[in-house]
Amino acid sequence: MSERTIRWGIVGAGIIAHKMADAIRLEQGCELVAVASRTPEKAETFAREYGIAAETYPSLVARSDVDVIYIATTHNFHASNAAFCLEHGKHVVIEKPFTVNAEEARRLQHLARANQCFMMEAIWTRFLPSMVKLRESLQGGAIGEVKMATINFGGVAPEHYRGRLLDPTLAGGVTLDMGIYPISMLCYVLGEVPQVTSATCRFSDTGVDEVASYQLSFPSGCLAAVNTSFNLLMPHLASFYGDQGYLEYPHFQNLGDFTLRHLEGSAVTGEEIVHTENAENGFVYQAREAARCIREGLQESPIIPVQETVNIMGVLDDIRKKLPLRYGFE
Repeated sequence: MSERTIRWGIVGAGIIAHKMADAIRLEQGCELVAVASRTPEKAETFAREYGIAAETYPSLVARSDVDVIYIATTHNFHASNAAFCLEHGKHVVIEKPFTVNAEEARRLQHLARANQCFMMEAIWTRFLPSMVKLRESLQGGAIGEVKMATINFGGVAPEHYRGRLLDPTLAGGVTLDMGIYPISMLCYVLGEVPQVTSATCRFSDTGVDEVASYQLSFPSGCLAAVNTSFNLLMPHLASFYGDQGYLEYPHFQNLGDFTLRHLEGSAVTGEEIVHTENAENGFVYQAREAARCIREGLQESPIIPVQETVNIMGVLDDIRKKLPLRYGFE
């Protein structure tokens, strides 16, 4: 396997682009080359900060020294921005949510295959060492058969996020922005994609979902409940219940430790803290995985295959149908 440097471009120059840019610079074997934005002034400011080139979208995809492009624009532009890059033969890593809906995701899937390009959803928590350990524990029978899971994930969004979150023209709302994290987490650690049995929400004055609750049923029989909001301060806690114990993972986006409690009948017979180390900037793991796959000539990552991403977008579609929430541009 070649250890060649993987050279990155970024489309979009907002907050999330800065975090990925920092991760690319931290990751050995990765180099940030250029950035493009619809607003030239933002691209110029971003480029000066990182010592890279400021480009337009056409000039970025035309660069022969860019191997892969990270799509960091608002949700409503993910599909069109990624398609433009793929059509010009560039590998893409697309910030979550991958697209607004499953139809857009399927179109990108076909386009990536046609152009033989690598493509991956950048949902950074999926790549954390602690998530790998959580999956290993649950699938290895640490609490027996997993029959139920509950995840609470919410917070009061800072002011600089609220404009985007509240804007339906940008595909705002909590489901696509925050609800996707626990849903993708459940799919990864359980190794299954669920059916949506019910979903409900409270709408903001702008017509997007600001508080939402989902009930999911997995093929194995595991039932899951997810509660999420960008307007409520909620504890971040994932709990899994099996017939031989239960597992609690607080602050699952930030901490590397979760607790296993083993049962015999109704009695707790032992407690185990599972410890892993996550990097301060957790985005480094998705940059590392994309670079590894590109070096190896893969067109998708086994950690989050494109078909699974498409399937999860279908779950989000089903949730929004039940809320109901549909964006005017769909």
